[in-house]
Amino acid sequence: MRARKGVWRRALVVLAVAIGSVTATGVASSGATADSSRDSLRGAVSGKLSEAFGERAGDPVRFKIDARGGPGATTGTFAVFHGNGTTNEVLGDFEGDITCLMTAGEVAIATGVITKGHVNLPGVDRDVTGKKVSFTVHDDGGHDRMYWMWEFLGAPINNCVGMAPGFVPSHGDFKVRD
Repeated sequence: MRARKGVWRRALVVLAVAIGSVTATGVASSGATADSSRDSLRGAVSGKLSEAFGERAGDPVRFKIDARGGPGATTGTFAVFHGNGTTNEVLGDFEGDITCLMTAGEVAIATGVITKGHVNLPGVDRDVTGKKVSFTVHDDGGHDRMYWMWEFLGAPINNCVGMAPGFVPSHGDFKVRD
């Protein structure tokens, strides 16, 4: 277990250095990475939110991401579903375009903009079109972890910036190619 934590810490350090290097050269604003011709984040996962998500614990969620880095640009799409585990109502269902992808070893951060969809949450506009999102993925074989941030819930979203992945999906797999 300690060895796995060490690998994860090293990956975060590499990612932080990569973000700093790309930002310093001004490339991050274009959505490119240092060698974006090879970078990709692809896959789909699902599961139920854990107790760490408070009142949302037990809610089913699904994520699908297909992001690729290209010469000077990032392309791709994402889709998100979040249901209420008690009432079965849809709390969020949206999709969009990936605008930035950064990879470092087994870790990827992808940010994007919602092009179509809605949420059903108190105090949040139902139509979330045009809002930014961020996904962080740690591809650890069959033990992937991920996390996300939503601009429509007040999270400040900047290109290729994410959070430490804390959600462990029960189904599916992501593949990060660096």
